Amino acid sequence: MVAPIRRRYPAHVRNPRIDLYTRKMERATRIFEDLQGQSEAGVPIIVEGRRDEAALRKLGIKGTILCLKATGEPRFRFIERLDGSKRAIVLTDFDREGGELGTWLYQELSHRGILPDNQVWRKIRGLARTEVRSVEELPSFLRALEIRSKGLRP
Repeated sequence: MVAPIRRRYPAHVRNPRIDLYTRKMERATRIFEDLQGQSEAGVPIIVEGRRDEAALRKLGIKGTILCLKATGEPRFRFIERLDGSKRAIVLTDFDREGGELGTWLYQELSHRGILPDNQVWRKIRGLARTEVRSVEELPSFLRALEIRSKGLRP
């Protein structure tokens, strides 16, 4: 009879990636809780399209989400709708076009006296790096992080 093999190391030592994904999951949770809090406080979130809005709704964001490209109106007319706001969160896609659009929005909102906030965009981009290219991919990214933090493969 052969004795059972005993493992000398716990699971997190055998798979250090679990710790990495757990930390990423905690950081992502904090980012989206902060975004939800700001949204509930009345700060509008500007996204590119309807799918981006649907993705944020799926993540539990209940406040005002404005879609820049979905209405078909000119950009300047879209910005005029924000004239009553003091702050706005800019959350465009993470590709080149989204970066350029985010920069343009940041400058235009600043010129109109609205405080643009792109910190959430920067935090998500730093967290996801190459894994996420658009806002609509965020729910699946969080689901994959949750699965990986349990030591499973998505």
